[in-house]
Amino acid sequence: MGEEWQGPGGVRVTVVRLTGAHRVWADLAGVRGECAYLVTRGGMLVGRGYYPSVEALAEVVDLAGLRAG
Repeated sequence: MGEEWQGPGGVRVTVVRLTGAHRVWADLAGVRGECAYLVTRGGMLVGRGYYPSVEALAEVVDLAGLRAG
């Protein structure tokens, strides 16, 4: 866990374990499971914030523009 990527415009994508507050926010976004991709820009959630898969993530983030961070 804790893998992180950065993209254009200050976008950050982090793999988070869905426990505690992450579990609550992910549930509100309709995401279930053990982990998810958390997408932020300047500390604010992008879209619904939590995404369960790479496919769902690709709908809001240009994956080609991400670099390991």
